[in-house]
Amino acid sequence: METNRRSFLAAAGVSALAAGASALEAQTPDKPLRIAIIGSGHRAWAHLGILKSLPQYQVVALADPTPANLDRGASLAPGAKTYSDYHKLLAEQKDIDAVIVITPSFLHSEVTVAALNRGLPVLCEKPMATSVEEANKMIEASKKSGKTLYIGFQKRLVPVTIKMHELAAAGEIGNIEFISANLFRGDWNPESWKYTDPVTGKATNWRYLTLTEGSALLEDGIHELDTLNWIINSKIARVTAAGGNNVFKDRETVDHAAVIVEYESGVKLSFDFSLFAPNAGPTSRRMVIIGSTGVMTPENGQVAIRSHARGPVRYVDVTATAPKVAAGVAGASAQDPETYEQYLRFEQCVRNGKSPLVSPEEGKAAIKMVLLAEKSIRTHRIMNWNDLPA
Repeated sequence: METNRRSFLAAAGVSALAAGASALEAQTPDKPLRIAIIGSGHRAWAHLGILKSLPQYQVVALADPTPANLDRGASLAPGAKTYSDYHKLLAEQKDIDAVIVITPSFLHSEVTVAALNRGLPVLCEKPMATSVEEANKMIEASKKSGKTLYIGFQKRLVPVTIKMHELAAAGEIGNIEFISANLFRGDWNPESWKYTDPVTGKATNWRYLTLTEGSALLEDGIHELDTLNWIINSKIARVTAAGGNNVFKDRETVDHAAVIVEYESGVKLSFDFSLFAPNAGPTSRRMVIIGSTGVMTPENGQVAIRSHARGPVRYVDVTATAPKVAAGVAGASAQDPETYEQYLRFEQCVRNGKSPLVSPEEGKAAIKMVLLAEKSIRTHRIMNWNDLPA
């Protein structure tokens, strides 16, 4: 059966949801957090594999409009109640402590706001939303409810990235002046991402449409761009980009882009992106941080620091903090150790009120950065930060 995920939006009465508070108050640290997962497609299966290894969580409910996705998710969460409509889940399921949102990107805001309005903390997969306006609705709902909104940028938890962030902040290469980075990867079209275009009625992939994905950079490049923003730690001043569809001409979203970002601190970022480089090997993900006194790069699980004085290369060891999990689970990937760690951190946010690693405002900034790049591609103009809403 073809997936029509717009059925998630069919029920418009979000404000009429039962406003019952979370049952978390009745939970104690020795009892698992009871969670509902909304969106039970390919990425959710990896989440479910990880959650099976975390006794502090119990999946009690799943929602997805596609029967095949829902059945697969249910097989990974025995005992969880299933729903084809997330509105019904939120209205009827009273034993929920938190919600995990793993829907296609265009539904992130709608679903997250509904869960927050129900009084439930939310972990939302990246990107936070597909527009600044939608991100603002999520932030407002989080503030109004007083509940955690955790954006799933688990790439910040890659051990070598954490170490590079620490070393850069400590001035190991002086002031950051310029960063060159890229993401070169191949296309991916799993069956669970099949989608019926609501305009043309044609079978496609939800990641191929501007309506449902927002942007290929927003979906596929935002992990890297958020990480770079985190390391640079400065507000963005201007964004310019070039890109288009050189290979996948039948889709609306770009298949390549070259992005240049200027920060208020004076740092420049050059980021290159391609969806038609499946065998890029070691060059598929590259990051070169150039400072006033040296250059820093990730190399073979270590951080390499080269001084401008041409001394010997210094290698800094990195220690992994999370185990690899979900082996053999469809949808599992090299991101899983970081997603595992992300769930440990989310638990602390929900139980103890700890601040998320990525604030909703930072999630919004990453969206705005990408949308400015997309606008620059379309208009062939340099975009100022204020060219989109705050």
